[in-house]
Amino acid sequence: MMKSAGVWGLGVILLAGPACTRASTEANRVPLPVDSGAVRESVEGNRSSLPTAPGEPKGVVVEPPARKQPSGEPEAVRATPRWPASGAPLTLVSAHFPQGFGKQRVYLDAGHGAEGNTGNRSVTCEDEEVFTLRVAEDLARRLEATGRFEVRLSRKSGQRVAYADRLTEAERWGAHVLVSLHSDSRGMAQPWSPAEGQECNRQDATPGFSVLWSEEAEAPLKARRATLARALARNLSQVGFLHYDGVDYTGLYAADSAQAGVFVAREPTHRRIFVLRKPTIPSVIIETHHALDFEEAARWREERTLEAFGSAVTQGLVDAFTPALVAAPQMKSR
Repeated sequence: MMKSAGVWGLGVILLAGPACTRASTEANRVPLPVDSGAVRESVEGNRSSLPTAPGEPKGVVVEPPARKQPSGEPEAVRATPRWPASGAPLTLVSAHFPQGFGKQRVYLDAGHGAEGNTGNRSVTCEDEEVFTLRVAEDLARRLEATGRFEVRLSRKSGQRVAYADRLTEAERWGAHVLVSLHSDSRGMAQPWSPAEGQECNRQDATPGFSVLWSEEAEAPLKARRATLARALARNLSQVGFLHYDGVDYTGLYAADSAQAGVFVAREPTHRRIFVLRKPTIPSVIIETHHALDFEEAARWREERTLEAFGSAVTQGLVDAFTPALVAAPQMKSR
């Protein structure tokens, strides 16, 4: 795993070819309840009772730095828990499908799962390929339940599928967009033990999602990639997810000027990521969260997180397919 600043969460194909590198507006908000039963074993979802890190005296709790609230905000606003705190509010968006929307085909890539490419290992020692397949399967069900999307997954459990084969399948199927799901791995991590007999890495300073797209395309496709990335990030923020500030992306990606949480692979300092630059249809990567962050990893084991994520991605896709849409999404509780 990475021990210096940088990003190793993609593990996608860099440059051309099949080889992979392993690397690690605002509306009324209705909070969704925390599904504490979905948080397993040592993943408690809060900072009050954390397992002990290697090398620490037995019984000493390893407490990460407290997350700071932005200054200058009203007291009531500052008192509201911020993502990824266990009480942070998430909302649902009731998707608005405009007349004539039809049925769109979404190729949903569960990141990693190629030969020799399992991705990063989370703060609870979960392989990224396991996480992305679990989330992709859940998101596919939610998208298809709307009756407005056909979804094809890039792989099934136990399959090892090369990235080049995924793109070929997406094009043959006639997909309209490709969305690749990942978790990120950032910054200066430290080894720790989430359970007896396990050791993985932890870094709690840089939570949040990011959406990546590539400028390596002709103007029409480039514009559609940007529209898709911005629509997804906008809706993820609106339902309550925190966007990543990009501190570890310097020299890798440029911050998108139009939407917080969106980052662009562009010349001269960029990663030539296969699933971003190669498809002839709009494609993006969603880094759902920082996999080494204890609290954020816990949130992604909760049903309400998956539900809010599915809600945001659904409306984001609608917005991307209908960029002229002006009707604001309706917010509601489960």
